[in-house]
Amino acid sequence: MFSEHRQRLVRQLPAGAAALLSANDIMPTNADGTMPYYPNVNVYYLTGLPEEDAMLALFPGHPDPALREILFIKRVDQLFVKWLGRRADKNTASEISGIRTVFYTDEYWAVMKRVLPLCSTIYLHTNEHARSENETQTREDRLLLACKQLYPLHRYERLYPILARQRNAKTPDEIALLRKACEITEKGFRRVLQTIRPGQTGMQVAAEMIHEYMQHNATWAYEPIVAFGADACILHLRANESVGKDGELVLIDAAARHQYYNADLTRSFPLNGRFTPRQRAYYNAVLRVHKQVAQSVKAGILIKDLWKISNNLLLEELVGLGLCTTADISKHGAQHYLNKHCYHNVSHFLGLDLHDTGYHDEPMPAGAVITNEPGIYNEEECIGVRIENDLLVTENGYEDLMKTIPKEAEEIEDLMNR
Repeated sequence: MFSEHRQRLVRQLPAGAAALLSANDIMPTNADGTMPYYPNVNVYYLTGLPEEDAMLALFPGHPDPALREILFIKRVDQLFVKWLGRRADKNTASEISGIRTVFYTDEYWAVMKRVLPLCSTIYLHTNEHARSENETQTREDRLLLACKQLYPLHRYERLYPILARQRNAKTPDEIALLRKACEITEKGFRRVLQTIRPGQTGMQVAAEMIHEYMQHNATWAYEPIVAFGADACILHLRANESVGKDGELVLIDAAARHQYYNADLTRSFPLNGRFTPRQRAYYNAVLRVHKQVAQSVKAGILIKDLWKISNNLLLEELVGLGLCTTADISKHGAQHYLNKHCYHNVSHFLGLDLHDTGYHDEPMPAGAVITNEPGIYNEEECIGVRIENDLLVTENGYEDLMKTIPKEAEEIEDLMNR
C-alpha cells in the first residue's frame, strides 16, 4: 500500500524535482512531560512508519537508483530502549515501507548533500488545511527554513495540494481500513445502547466505548463527545462529569481509529430508552435530512453543494418543528435561523485526518470518504440532535459504511429495551 502511494506521488512530480517530508515534533506539556506522540500522517501514508524522527526524501530523477527513495529513522541506543521501548531498525523499516535505502535521521543533511544539489525543484509540505489555526512553529516549518538557508537558489513548490488531492481519493486498501474502523465503532455504539442509563456521567459512557475499541486493538479517533440535555447543543463538548438525567436526550459523537484511519459517528437518543413525542419529532426531522442529503452524494459533486442542499432541507424542517415560519425566514434571512439552530456544515472529508484533506470547491472523486451529519439544536427545549454516518463516494452514488449501525428511532428503542 505504501509503495503504491509513493508511486502515485512521484508520477505527479515534474522532472528534476525532489520531495521532502518530515515527522511531527514531540510536544511538551509541563515539567518533564510530553503529549502522546502523533505522527505526521503524510509520512505514515507514504512509508507506513508512525515513529518520531521519521523523514522521507523522494527524487525519482536521481542518477543513482539507491537515492531515489530514502527513508530516515531514529537512531536509538540501549538506554533509550530501556526507557521508551524498541523502534524499527533499518531492516524492519525497509520491510514495512518497501524502501531499500535507510539512514538514521542524524545523517540527514550529510545524505542530502548527495541529493539536493542534483535537483532543480524542492517540494515541501506545510499545513494548508482550511481549518488549521496552528500558531506553533513545526518541524515542517524548520525544514523549510533550513532548506532555503542551505539551497537558496533552488525553486520551491508546495507539496500540500498534490498530497491533499491524492489522499482524497482512497485506494481499496485504505477503504478496507476505514471499513474496519467503522465496524469497531459499531461495536462500541451497540455496547453503549446496552449499558447506558440515567445517572451515569459522560466519562462513564465514554469509557464503555473506549473499552470496546481497545478490545479490538483500536483506539478513539477523537476525544468522545457525550452531552446530555441542553449540553447537546454544544458541538464539541468533551465527555465530562456531568450526569445524564431521566427523560433527557444524550448526544454521542465518538468513533474508533484503526491503523490511523478514522471513523466518525454521531447518534442522539433518550437515556431512558423512550423518545418523547417532541424528541421524536426532532429526531425524525434530522433523520429525513440525513437520508435526503445522502441521495445527492456521487462523484463530481462539490462538498459545499451538499452543504447548500442540507441547509435548504434543514430550513424546511425548522418550519415543520415550529421553530420559525417562512415569513420569519423572509424577514430575518435564512442564515439567521441556521446560525441559531443548525450551525455546522453537513459534511467533511474523512481518512487519516478526522477532517481529512480535500478541497470544498472541487468535484469530489470516486473513493473520497465523507461524513453525513445534519443537526438541529434548540437549547430552550434542551434538545440537540445530530445523526452522522460515513459515506464512500462512488461514480454513481455512495456506499454507507455505517449502514448497519442503528439509526431509526424504533430500532434504537427496541435495542435499549431488550
